[in-house]
Amino acid sequence: MKTKDHIIELERKNIEANGYNIPNVVLKPVNPKGTAVIVHGYGGCKKEMLGLSWRIAEFGFTTCAIDLRGHGEHPLDFDKNILLDQETTISYFKGFGKVTAIGHSLGGRFSLISNADFKIGISPAIAERFAQQTQDVTKQQRDYRVRKPSNLSVFDILNELPMVKFDETKSMIIYGSQDIPEIVSDCKKYESQGLPVTQIEEVIHRDSFLHERTYQIINKKMQDWYR
Repeated sequence: MKTKDHIIELERKNIEANGYNIPNVVLKPVNPKGTAVIVHGYGGCKKEMLGLSWRIAEFGFTTCAIDLRGHGEHPLDFDKNILLDQETTISYFKGFGKVTAIGHSLGGRFSLISNADFKIGISPAIAERFAQQTQDVTKQQRDYRVRKPSNLSVFDILNELPMVKFDETKSMIIYGSQDIPEIVSDCKKYESQGLPVTQIEEVIHRDSFLHERTYQIINKKMQDWYR
């Protein structure tokens, strides 16, 4: 496939993990500068992230959009080891050079605490606690898209994750002005500290990874990191 000055190869892959495979889609331009592992949010899947993956591939980077367990084509149900899917994929691509983790929502939190060389969280779920209203809306709008035990909540997973330790030279956050209230509040705290956090005006949570402004911010930052 050709786009602008690049020829981009598309490949469906399975990365071998501990007794199972992590399904993903890889987009590879000619002479890639590095790799970005793209991680969806709760109730999402790799197919939803292909627009973001495509744009980053146009910028000269190999991209790998994965399905987390319990989502899409992943063979395993959602469980407390879900972070391993991202970390296994990052470790695989580190064999070819430096890796950036880019995730949305739950995937944004995962990316910011990952073992990647560089980290980008888009509307990341970084709050220590989420209000009951947010939990109820998430259950109503996203639970049906996830294969999981009925007694396991995504907020159980979030509560057990380590908090984000923000390295301003290797990390970045992007969020929408109309994002989930807890996300807006926590992102503003980082922003007030002078950290690399950017708000996109009039953007809601589910659209923040689809916005052209998001793509351009990511491109600028990644070109700096891989210069």
